Amino acid sequence: MKYLLYELHLAQNMDGTNDEELDKLDNQWMEKAKKYKEVFSTLSDRLPQDIFNRFNSWGFHDYRLVKMEIEHKSLLHSNIHFTVSSDDVWILSFNNVSFFQFQHLNYDNDKPIYNREIDDWLYEEILPINESKLSFEFILSSGGNVLLHFPDKSVSMQKLK
Repeated sequence: MKYLLYELHLAQNMDGTNDEELDKLDNQWMEKAKKYKEVFSTLSDRLPQDIFNRFNSWGFHDYRLVKMEIEHKSLLHSNIHFTVSSDDVWILSFNNVSFFQFQHLNYDNDKPIYNREIDDWLYEEILPINESKLSFEFILSSGGNVLLHFPDKSVSMQKLK
């Protein structure tokens, strides 16, 4: 994540942070969120309109990641599907993914702030890589972090219920 940093989110939610430090962290968060929104707003023609609209607001914040599926057809044609659930269930799909990475930022932390087993969606970033490719990255409250690269307009979402 370039703007909505997991470390900053954790610092804002730690017990014992004094009011002055919390104000500083909040201001830092707001400044980074503002910069991200400026970059994201340039992507309106590179994403399907429903995707742009969804992630221009709350995205899937506070949804539970239910399933992550990699549909591997070849090294050039892998599709990745994320099933997320709250009061409704959605599948977010990326086609022709050229890069995929998963890491757990809290895996070795003996005293995490959040339960390392709960995969609630916190924040995501969609950023340009070049003139035809985008990156999508999200963090989960558990510390899980997913990053992938995909061609413009190669993302869709479907509401299941």
